[in-house]
Amino acid sequence: MGLDHTAGEIEALEIELGQPEFFADIATTLAGELEDTIGLVEASSFVGQVGDELGAAISRRYAEALDGLPEEPGALAAILSDLKRRIGGNFTVETVSDSEIVLINSVCPFADRVQGRPSLCMMTTNVFGRIVSDARGYARVNIDNAIATGHPGCRVRVSLQDDDAGDGFEFFR
Repeated sequence: MGLDHTAGEIEALEIELGQPEFFADIATTLAGELEDTIGLVEASSFVGQVGDELGAAISRRYAEALDGLPEEPGALAAILSDLKRRIGGNFTVETVSDSEIVLINSVCPFADRVQGRPSLCMMTTNVFGRIVSDARGYARVNIDNAIATGHPGCRVRVSLQDDDAGDGFEFFR
């Protein structure tokens, strides 16, 4: 009539289905459905709104833990790298100056699920932009390369000065 398995056998199965994987599946499936249904621009806008709200919440967490957000570019770069590490990314600081933070990444928090789902990059854009603009009053974020678009890694530039010298998404305190 069928295969009989005990609860213990089923619980012992090695299936990647824990809480992090489940929520990553939800996010990437939702992004994919939005991209396929309403288009990349509109899906990116929706994901960006979610990212802005998450960014505000994450910004508050770091501000509370640090008794305020630092304005120093090096400390902000450390925060951005740290938050991505905490959620499963591998962002490292490429360069830091008074005008710009550049981070590179070799592992997306969404893992391979991000492939072909560039709207999810708006999560990084908005979270980074919100944190830096909360600390300094302004940020402009541009993702030069993304795993989601087929690059082997991500490269994210966060401009710290409103100089109209580049592309990207702007954020204000």
